[in-house]
Amino acid sequence: MKNEKPDESDCLGRSAERFIEKTMKEKRGWQLCKDGPEAYEKYIVPAFSGAWAQDIVQRAALRKGDRVLDVGCGTGIVSRYAFKSLGKSIHITGVDINKTVIEKAREICLQNVIPIEWKQANSEALPFSDAKFNVVLCQQGLQYFSDQPCALTEINRVLVPQGRIIFSVWRSLEYFPFYSALHSALEKYVSEKAALMLSSAFALGDPVQLRGLFESAGFKYIDICLIIKQMRYSPLEEFLVGGFIASPFADDILALDKSKSEKMFQEIRNSVSNYMDDHGLAAPMECYVVSAVK
Repeated sequence: MKNEKPDESDCLGRSAERFIEKTMKEKRGWQLCKDGPEAYEKYIVPAFSGAWAQDIVQRAALRKGDRVLDVGCGTGIVSRYAFKSLGKSIHITGVDINKTVIEKAREICLQNVIPIEWKQANSEALPFSDAKFNVVLCQQGLQYFSDQPCALTEINRVLVPQGRIIFSVWRSLEYFPFYSALHSALEKYVSEKAALMLSSAFALGDPVQLRGLFESAGFKYIDICLIIKQMRYSPLEEFLVGGFIASPFADDILALDKSKSEKMFQEIRNSVSNYMDDHGLAAPMECYVVSAVK
């Protein structure tokens, strides 16, 4: 009898299914909303967030004695790179409205004896006095603030005179092959709501709109720089499932039946095939880095 080559979609589906089963067993009794930060650190940080965090800290050119505020800090990757750059010679505070990510940030720093202060706070009502910080950093947070002009005005308030800011904001979705493929798959296999949730990450991709936001908040010497990097991860199937767990639509993804999940995974894989090499996924990502002074 002639040996037949296994169908690639079946192999991919079984691989994804095994990984989901393994994840669920390891997290028996876990609450998905609380597991997102852990998945973010495990999958998103090594795939791309860590490299972008390192970039924004380098551009900030921090100096000894700086008081640094990391707004929309998430699990704290930017703050940790800031501490790595100058250690205890600077004081770092991270704020985020999400309690679970602040808890994860605090846990990581306690485990690694990193003295960063963490606060759960709304960017539109920062719990700090005027002129408290020399530098404000924000990696991919501005697009999620419910009132962006108000948040930027608050950030201006807590900066010292001549204080500086560095913000990074994704370009529009069309510049992201991987996330464009994921967006299409979410629309087709999950829901319009999930697809819209994903697209919100790319909502401030217009540099003219960006400049206007910062000008209206009173910032000067605004510089917008287009930066292109690469997301890398292997194997792709593991990144897909891990990335889903780190997303706000995780429940919907994990609830898909076997047939749908197999088709969805295969469709994403086909869509990003031109961005795969011997080392896994290697897809471009583009963002604007905004620098300005109070």
